[in-house]
Amino acid sequence: MKLNNSLTTLLISLLSFPISVLAQNSDPYTFPIRPNKTNFLSGTMGELRSSHFHAGIDIKTGGMIGEAVHATKRGYITRIKVSTSGYGNALYMLHPDGNTSVYAHLNEFATEIQSYVKSEQYKQQTFEIELFPEPYQFAFKSQEVIGISGNTGGSLGPHLHFEIRDKQQRVLNPLHYGFDEIKDNIPPIVQGFAIRPMTISSRISNQFERKEIPLKRNGFNYKAEDTISAIGEIGLELWGHDKLNGSANKNGISIIEVFVNGERHFKQDIDVMSFSLQRHILVHYPYDVKQTKGGTFHKLYVDDGNKLKFYDTKSENGALTIEQGKVYDINIYMYDPYQNKSNLSLTIIGEDQDLFLNENIPYDIDGLDYRIENEVLKVFTQSSCEGEKEELNLNFEGRIESILPAYYSKNTVVYLWHLKNGIPKSILNCEKGMNLPEITEIIPGESKEVELNNMKISFSSYSLFDSLYLQTLYEIKTSDSLEIFSLEPTSVPLKSTIEIELTPQKVYADQKHTHIYKTDDSGNFSFEGGEWNNGKIDFNTRELADYTLLTDSISPFIEAKNNLNFVINDELSGIKSFEARLDGEWVLLKYEPKDNLIWVDWLNKEMKRSGEFSLIVTDNAGNKAEYLTKL
Repeated sequence: MKLNNSLTTLLISLLSFPISVLAQNSDPYTFPIRPNKTNFLSGTMGELRSSHFHAGIDIKTGGMIGEAVHATKRGYITRIKVSTSGYGNALYMLHPDGNTSVYAHLNEFATEIQSYVKSEQYKQQTFEIELFPEPYQFAFKSQEVIGISGNTGGSLGPHLHFEIRDKQQRVLNPLHYGFDEIKDNIPPIVQGFAIRPMTISSRISNQFERKEIPLKRNGFNYKAEDTISAIGEIGLELWGHDKLNGSANKNGISIIEVFVNGERHFKQDIDVMSFSLQRHILVHYPYDVKQTKGGTFHKLYVDDGNKLKFYDTKSENGALTIEQGKVYDINIYMYDPYQNKSNLSLTIIGEDQDLFLNENIPYDIDGLDYRIENEVLKVFTQSSCEGEKEELNLNFEGRIESILPAYYSKNTVVYLWHLKNGIPKSILNCEKGMNLPEITEIIPGESKEVELNNMKISFSSYSLFDSLYLQTLYEIKTSDSLEIFSLEPTSVPLKSTIEIELTPQKVYADQKHTHIYKTDDSGNFSFEGGEWNNGKIDFNTRELADYTLLTDSISPFIEAKNNLNFVINDELSGIKSFEARLDGEWVLLKYEPKDNLIWVDWLNKEMKRSGEFSLIVTDNAGNKAEYLTKL
């Protein structure tokens, strides 16, 4: 490949010095979009996404595709990736200081890179591709154009995703590299605050219940409306966001500090992040709250199984131990990368629990009911024992345990039982009783197989963050005759995959096109896959949820547009693959799944463009659709 004169000069310069010497160079980083002009961000480092922390920053491109993307520093391309998901079209560039910059969701690469990628796509006969060029094969000076911004991959709108990584490929916060293009004098904003009991003996406002605290705001200072009573070990949870000048986007909060009576008790600083621990975000935020209410809080404590490295805690896990008669003045400070600060203050008083409460519990109770919250069985009843001793009998195999009420909430009685002390088969209160479903304890670090309700679930030693009390349920819904295989509690996250074997009770005549789908109460379906073997179907998942079987025997949809552009779609299982050939020779198709569009990209002007053209699209269930035409 021929290099232009400036590139040749750069190559000679780079080759003259080993990376170890070049790393001593301190030339500054350049902003990759519109250098030296005011820019705006739609995303910042460490934002809490559903399954990962946001790495790097998202730079706005005015809602349009086509902004020139500049090399942030001199160096060469080490990795090129083209994907229909994730980062889409992405470049990875190594710099003399040993750091790597990443440019994602690109629409196009620089001409010489684009030509190289297309050549390899034709050679390997694939659209999605990952390439590792030779050192200095594609070398650039600072500010040279390396690509054009776009909206490829998992992007939800046109922008440039930009990262800086260190030698260990840990992500660093780009806003610490002196980019004056971004302006920010707005402190973080608090959206919510909550306190959670951490042990069975903990109480918040006399209840064993996570409690969201009403706040008052004065500028960027927030304060709890009332003094809070608590006792035992508690955890604080904060929901908030940061804003930057000229943008309405809700960005992440980098640094949060908790001070108790003037002494720092907890700090989180999401400025360096390891990709290997990204899934631990599921124990950084309260997963149960996210699943049921949707708010994404920061836990200001470190849960069991959380191996993230950006916490500094005074106590072992950052939780607070509230003692009787003591007063705790708490200040929570939130900082953005520009050191804008906001503050939340509250006072907690240590008070022994009151057995009788003059408020309702936040659940609808009919007779006898229960919930499992972490490792605690929580039983409710509205019955009165009419003078008898109001205790709850827990029936185990071979023994009965009796416990007294933990507290009364108006006419509701609440009992608490730690499941580490045993898993009851049934419960009895006065004349009201209930058989409990099979509950199985799964311990992290141990492998275990559970076989119940037409399901066999296999846990590896890596499957869990923390102990799980698994419940399973099988039913055939009368409304649509779907078999539903339920794994609960859905409020508990999995660390890695579990293997599930289902034994369907219905007959599926077309097993070839019948697969597992995740479903929800709204009737949505998401393809999971699965392999049939002797009337059973196996699949892997990383989510406790409801699963069902559906048969998809309908071929994908193909609609021809002009100039060999096509709309492709599949209503149920989704598109798996596509292939085009001209007189039997493979032809590159570019794909944008957000728009359901594919289109031909010829290798060069000399490539043959007449003959029998065929397009085959295959869905995840194995159905195929074919389009034929003569060019």
